[in-house]
Amino acid sequence: MALPVFTHAEFYKTVVQTKDLPKPVYPEAAFIGRSNVGKSSLINAILNKKNLARTSSSPGKTRGLNYYLVDRKYFFVDLPGYGFAKLPKKERMKWQNLIETYLLEAEKLKIIALLIDSRHDLLDNDLEMARWLQYHELPFFIALTKSDKLSKNQLTTKIKMFNEYFPDHHVLPFSVKDKNLIKSTALFIKKFLS
Repeated sequence: MALPVFTHAEFYKTVVQTKDLPKPVYPEAAFIGRSNVGKSSLINAILNKKNLARTSSSPGKTRGLNYYLVDRKYFFVDLPGYGFAKLPKKERMKWQNLIETYLLEAEKLKIIALLIDSRHDLLDNDLEMARWLQYHELPFFIALTKSDKLSKNQLTTKIKMFNEYFPDHHVLPFSVKDKNLIKSTALFIKKFLS
């Protein structure tokens, strides 16, 4: 049996204010996407942990930046989702400020996984996020989640479409039900952290 790509992971802390961001010690991978796109499920799958990152059927449960210490030498940072969260405007602006500050100021941020639900076309807020990351020249790749829900032809068409939109960024299919996709995504992230 092959060893997992990452062998140890633990919850480190939740940050809800920019003043509480940890000192830049370890290389970081950040995970961002719409609410309910599967960020927590992806994190749990690539870390080979069932319930490390909390999953929920109701969108908008991540209310801060959740840091996970991985192999005692990396941080995975789960960012609040965007899109569905029914929150007051003041709360949404607080999240947006926290996310933007983190993404623009994190000295050890090596790669960002922009998660997009493969079952949908490119939605406006996903495009807006990708364009924002590009504008700020932040390193990111697109993880097409829930790819097991598509036929092989549909998935090929989706990957081609996203490659045309973002020719300078990798597009990886992902499914928590596919061990090969889990491993390839984990290896891809680890390459940037090492």
